[in-house]
Amino acid sequence: MPSGIKRRNILLVPLSLFMLLFLVIGCEQIQKLPLSIKDKLTPAPKPQGTIIAKVSDLYITAEQLDQEIQSYNELTDNPEAKITTRDQKLAYLNDELIRRYLLYLEAKARRLDEQPKVREILKNLEINILANQFLQNEIGNLTVTSSEAEDFYNLYKEQYRQEEERRIREIVVGTEAEAKDILIELLKGGDFAALATQRSRSSSASAGGDLGFIKRGQRGPDFAGFDEIAFSRSLNVGQTSNIFKGKDGYYIMKVEGIKGGQTKSLSEVWDDIKRNVLFLKQQQKLQEITGGLLKKTKVVIYDDKIK
Repeated sequence: MPSGIKRRNILLVPLSLFMLLFLVIGCEQIQKLPLSIKDKLTPAPKPQGTIIAKVSDLYITAEQLDQEIQSYNELTDNPEAKITTRDQKLAYLNDELIRRYLLYLEAKARRLDEQPKVREILKNLEINILANQFLQNEIGNLTVTSSEAEDFYNLYKEQYRQEEERRIREIVVGTEAEAKDILIELLKGGDFAALATQRSRSSSASAGGDLGFIKRGQRGPDFAGFDEIAFSRSLNVGQTSNIFKGKDGYYIMKVEGIKGGQTKSLSEVWDDIKRNVLFLKQQQKLQEITGGLLKKTKVVIYDDKIK
């Protein structure tokens, strides 16, 4: 089950594009825009936040710069390449944001936004941005109560059980009669490890039959029957199994130790549960919203044209 969804700010244009433009354009001084461009643009409204730059009639805020730098730093694996100082922020403002605005203004002046392909891309961006903002408005304030988290935990408690491991010793022989002889010796107090070394035909014989700690399924599908005996709740530490037929002959095993197998407490998995419950509530709300919209919106799918 998903443990969470990491959200990215889709309003940011891919940084790699502008880093490439930066390399192509170089580091020359930024020139002022021709006055003729201003006449072709609708003045942008003054944004909320702390204005730190103005390019023609477009504003750049400190909050916008911080958001971009945060996204850049998250995408940068090299610690030395991260932007942390004031000088680095100013360089980013000049070399990245202001350049981008200059290019945008010139593109608008040349009416590139009226090209069919560009209009299609802009429409797709508008659809994605508005759809995501609508969802944020509708499901972004959903919360998880303590009782919801507890109910989820009680319903799926088994999923929070730690995988059990058991330390197993084995004796493997070729016939059932030989296995019975060994089992009788064990019941009389014989040492399991010594008998495994002396009589077992398994490769584990040299270690007194010791397989170490193993998990269910670790030895592969051919040992499903072996696992059923080894991880049986009726076979506890220090106990020896009855004879059973397995992949390589007749087996006797002994449980030397058990670890794991406990269910994590609610407090241990609290954050994980809250993420899961919140995701489920968001998905349920999304289904309700889209279901209602489908009832009042005509949708036609031309499936015969999908190749």
